[in-house]
Amino acid sequence: MSVNRRLFLTGAVATAVAGCSSGSNGNPEQTVTGIKLPTYTPYPGIQPDLKGNEQGLLDAFLKYPEPPVKAFNTPPMNGGSVSAFVLTGSPVPPAVDQNPYWQELNRRIGADLRLTIVPNADMATKFATLVAGDDLPDLIVPALYTPNGLPAGVANLPAWMASKCQDLTPYLAGDAAKEYPFLANLPTAAWKDCRYNGGIYGLPVSRGVGGSLMFRRDDLLASFGVNPNPGSFAEFRDLCKQVSGPNRWALAQAPTDYVSQMLDLPWRWRDEGGKLKSRYEYEEFKQALADCAQLVASGTVHPDSFTNNAPVKKWFNAGIALLIFDRYTAWPQFYAENIAGPSFAISGMRPPKYNGGGWAATWQAQATNNFTVMKKTDEGRARQLLQLCNWLAAPFGTQEYLFRKYGIAGTHYAMKDGGPQQTQAGVTQTALGVRYIVDSPDVIFVPGNPDATRKSYEYQASIIPTAVADPTVSLFSDAWSRKQGQLGTIINDGQNDILSGRKPVSAWDDVVRNWRSTGGDQVRKEFEEAMRSQ
Repeated sequence: MSVNRRLFLTGAVATAVAGCSSGSNGNPEQTVTGIKLPTYTPYPGIQPDLKGNEQGLLDAFLKYPEPPVKAFNTPPMNGGSVSAFVLTGSPVPPAVDQNPYWQELNRRIGADLRLTIVPNADMATKFATLVAGDDLPDLIVPALYTPNGLPAGVANLPAWMASKCQDLTPYLAGDAAKEYPFLANLPTAAWKDCRYNGGIYGLPVSRGVGGSLMFRRDDLLASFGVNPNPGSFAEFRDLCKQVSGPNRWALAQAPTDYVSQMLDLPWRWRDEGGKLKSRYEYEEFKQALADCAQLVASGTVHPDSFTNNAPVKKWFNAGIALLIFDRYTAWPQFYAENIAGPSFAISGMRPPKYNGGGWAATWQAQATNNFTVMKKTDEGRARQLLQLCNWLAAPFGTQEYLFRKYGIAGTHYAMKDGGPQQTQAGVTQTALGVRYIVDSPDVIFVPGNPDATRKSYEYQASIIPTAVADPTVSLFSDAWSRKQGQLGTIINDGQNDILSGRKPVSAWDDVVRNWRSTGGDQVRKEFEEAMRSQ
């Protein structure tokens, strides 16, 4: 997972984002209005078991289609090599000469794929070095949003993109994208984050808008006889106290975001008649801090959750913590890594309204996990690389997707109960990071577990109709691109001081004043200007 983007988008305490999915979101905006995005052309070749909708509910599959659809008859490339700078949240895989999966990938794409695979923790430093050296690869998964703002060598983000990166507008705008049908199959919302300088400057890795949720261990909560769907904050607090005990905690981390949703607070900003107000400026946020600090003090939050890179997912899987706030994409990961065996069962706990009386609205997530830029090149090379990316975007249900995600049958995975189960060779060899170059539309699928897939689908179906979008999504603020790391540190440190009991809730007013004067007000101003120019 990548802490960089979401940590400083939300200002959440470091431990609260330890389970976020990989990738650093871009948040750009066109500098010239009227960009024609790719014409959305859904791929008709595969039908889901449970249908999504235009609100953002994802398609769901109870098993992998059999036989899978063969999407390509020939490799997308005709020899040569392709260089790419990619990230990974997994251990770096074996080099190509020791990696049968990588070798087979090269054969199937028809080119020598030369990857620089960078762990998330090293991405900011490595990207800065890449930019400083000015010897760019063909495809770059950019670490443009880092803990320290823009990387060294990027004085102005749109200018850097215009100077070094390929404008893809002539090849992808409107119906032109139909030449690359699996790129045209990507949802429109994902392309909005690829707009720079009046053009399309990136290829998106799209994700659903379902966002993050409070996962619960249903198998363990059942043994306590508690109501797994508390109807108010008071009932939630009581549940947390009831299930906590020696060497067991209700919560893997302080549930600041979850309680914020109960209090009808925005994710980042709320548009109040053209004026933006940050979540941190509402009085209700101090209530969320006070409540979460009491949960910490009462022993219901794991005491080590404030340490960097706390293994919150392992606590959840081991049953040491029974609740964890994480992105919806963690659903299949929890099942893949569970150590409880067949009894393991999880689901989502919807946030109730703080004082009861129904369900609170959740937050829509950004539709783009990250995006990839192409270095400047000629038209022929640009089209070759787009053909490769079109292959990399082959959707769920195709042979190409199955290989790209899981490897070679019998070597890297075996089909079990309608889902691919990876071998250890599959886990170690396939983590090349190519899924962060571009990816197919996300789907809901827990391999080999149709019941879990259905639960995930039903949860998303329950929250998406009322989920609230952030008004600044896909807008660009130069101050935010430069100062988000500094601003995030102010917020994170201030929250940690209060949640851990080092400072009183009243100290939050000073934190907000510091945040505003350091750049928060300037970010607000620029986002408001971007809103008016849409």
